[in-house]
Amino acid sequence: MTESSHDTIVIGAGQAGPALANTLYQRGEKVALIEARLLGGTCLNDGCRPTKALRASAKVAYAARTAAAGHGITVSDVHVDLAEVVARKDKMIDNWRSGAERYFGQHESIDYHVGRGRLAGSDGTVHRVTVNDMTLTAPRVIINTGARHTMPPIEGLDGVPTLNNTTILELTEVPEHLLVFGGSYIGLEFGQMFRRFGAQVTVIEYGDRLVGREDEDISAAITEFLVEEDVSVRTGVGASSVRMDPDGAIVVGLSDGGVLDGSHLLVATGRRPNSDDLGLETVGVATDERGYIETDRHFLTTVPGIYAVGDVNGKGAFTHTAYQDYEILADHLAGGERHVADRVVTYGLFTDPPLGRVGMTERDARASGRRVGMARFEMATLTRAALEGETAGLIKLLVDLDTEQILGAATLGLTGDEIVATISIMMHAGVPYTAFRTWLPIHPVVGEFWPTIIQQIEELD
Repeated sequence: MTESSHDTIVIGAGQAGPALANTLYQRGEKVALIEARLLGGTCLNDGCRPTKALRASAKVAYAARTAAAGHGITVSDVHVDLAEVVARKDKMIDNWRSGAERYFGQHESIDYHVGRGRLAGSDGTVHRVTVNDMTLTAPRVIINTGARHTMPPIEGLDGVPTLNNTTILELTEVPEHLLVFGGSYIGLEFGQMFRRFGAQVTVIEYGDRLVGREDEDISAAITEFLVEEDVSVRTGVGASSVRMDPDGAIVVGLSDGGVLDGSHLLVATGRRPNSDDLGLETVGVATDERGYIETDRHFLTTVPGIYAVGDVNGKGAFTHTAYQDYEILADHLAGGERHVADRVVTYGLFTDPPLGRVGMTERDARASGRRVGMARFEMATLTRAALEGETAGLIKLLVDLDTEQILGAATLGLTGDEIVATISIMMHAGVPYTAFRTWLPIHPVVGEFWPTIIQQIEELD
């Protein structure tokens, strides 16, 4: 087995890994980058980008069928060619990925390996990593291996064909009836998307409401617009068994005694970190009870010289948090002062309309012990939403009435995934919500309501 030495070995080429490899190379280090599957990780290949490409096509189909008439446009014979939709998506993703593969594959100073990288021991200062038929050594190892979908323990589930967030992207024919296990972010995005492509869709959620992480009024509003699109929603019920009928239908037995059948089944009930095939035990890297690698605020694991960034460390589950992990670690390795404890977590649910979320929910704020003020604003009252004919949703803003700092916001509605950035920036910079009083917004845009909404803030009981 051949052996080569490096300054840093990066295992995993998701959002943080390639950026770290390139930055450290530019600082004069000899770097190895290892990827077991596809460069770019979940975001590029199975997550953010391909799903948003499909979402865009689904939105066009939906607008042609339903919204066009309300705008004085007549459209007839709307047909979705899913194979063409997928080909459009694949062309974009393949172009992005192939460009990155060319860069690293032809790089003169970064050794790029396609294979499974595993820790294989350490002498305390230098760590060994095996990949293919090679052993690489370095005083620093950075793990960026991400996460993957999980299968719940349901009787018969392993005996029927299922879809996950990766395989559903490969369908080229619209399912007749798509059953979705899981009423959270992934399940709802795909559920709405395939309903708009023409499938019958049923979402099955064990919890008492969809997206249970969000406040009840946000969950209710999301449920309302999905049901209006004829997405069938079953909450407060789980799947107790799954089997195949002789005619090929997937039959789901429900915990309340009911039965559902469909042509396809998407399992979107959770994800788990890719930490179980890395050889962590050979050097003593600790994980928590869920398998996430334990790290400090600079992403250092329990072993000196070994770091973990991205979804595998449990400090974020998004592309943007993984990329910020890169920025924080790169700064730390250069002697900077950034750390993850300063992060203001912001994320989106990319249904249509989308949800933007930052900071605390109302539930969080009530439990914080602060004197909390809240304002709630219906999207239907906004001029831009009325002009666009997209009035579903609501806005919530939470503030600390004593410090005037913003605690959090939910922006569900037209461009909700964009306007939440205004609040995220203010929270990051420590700007009080009262700054909106003298702000001049553009008219008519969705975000122009912020000076108005702060006038409606009332203290929570």
